[in-house]
Amino acid sequence: MRNLFLILMTCCGIVAHAHPEWKEASCTGIIDENNDFNLTIRFDVPPYLIQKLPKDASVSELDDLVYDKPRLISTTEAARERFLSEIHIWADGNSLTPSIVKFPSADSIKAQSLQQGEADRYPVIMSVKIKTHLPAGTQKVEIAFPPELGLVFTNLRKEMTYQVVMAVAPNERGEFIISNNPSENTGLLTTAKNFLVHGFNHVIPAGWDHGLFMLAMFLGATSLANALTRSLAFTAGHCLTLAAVWLHLLPTPGPWIEPVIALTIGIAGLLAARGKTSNQTVFIGAAAFGLLHGLGFAAAAQNKLENWTGIKALAALAGFNLGVEFAQVVVILLSAILLASLQRTPLKAYNIRRYLSYAVAVAGFAVMTSRLWGIIFDA
Repeated sequence: MRNLFLILMTCCGIVAHAHPEWKEASCTGIIDENNDFNLTIRFDVPPYLIQKLPKDASVSELDDLVYDKPRLISTTEAARERFLSEIHIWADGNSLTPSIVKFPSADSIKAQSLQQGEADRYPVIMSVKIKTHLPAGTQKVEIAFPPELGLVFTNLRKEMTYQVVMAVAPNERGEFIISNNPSENTGLLTTAKNFLVHGFNHVIPAGWDHGLFMLAMFLGATSLANALTRSLAFTAGHCLTLAAVWLHLLPTPGPWIEPVIALTIGIAGLLAARGKTSNQTVFIGAAAFGLLHGLGFAAAAQNKLENWTGIKALAALAGFNLGVEFAQVVVILLSAILLASLQRTPLKAYNIRRYLSYAVAVAGFAVMTSRLWGIIFDA
């Protein structure tokens, strides 16, 4: 019982110290007929002001900044200059000099936070507008964003004839081919590659709740191969619903999907602890859970889905789902290593699996309760 208590305390500690809700940054870039390049970058501004990734900034740190007006003013002014020095744009390998058209003021940041209400004062998503001019005949545009923004989902459009969508990782250059005759294969491969990274990052490190679900899937499996097969069934499920939302066959789900996903974690933990389920039932259950998680992915990627068109959308969907699957495999392999290490203790392997399964179940139901509370009392 002592070991079970320690495991439960660890899982509950993860929930208690979870980061506040945050959203990924996005960027829309438009190249007009005069080759003027205008970028609108939307991101969670307060964490950038304290030079942290949104997921690493605590509410107390952000409050200390936003509610200290002199500090907020000086920090915002410094951040404007820092942003200009950290964003880089290249045209065919040649560095360009961008200028800031619009940057949030200290008053507007605080006003929006207050307008959102006490419970939802973060994230404060606002826009920065950047402008530069591309030389005539530019074939390739590269963009590097300030690393504190994290992954930036970017949609670049050239007039009304061409667009590229990709996720640009911190400290990396996003490459956008904008020639009139771009290589279709290169464009598709680039899209798939970037969405593969995005899918992987959606689980590791961002999706700790998704990781708990995969731990439960592993604990209920009869072998490592069985766990990996379950993972494939789960991926098939979320691939279907994600595609259905993109095709407008299903509506984009509302906030209710988040407590439902947490509920699936609790149920998966209980099923793993029970340990008496046929393989056929397990695979059907994994696919069914995948359908629900796919709705969660679609809700989180609502803005991204709107920008996917044609064959590029298929490449994006394939890359995203493959990235999620690769991350799931990593979680399963790490879970296997964890279990093998714990089996060296005096506890029996069956008891270890059962204790861990119950711990996942408790964590899942705790997250479900927290999310339901937020929906009910924030309404």
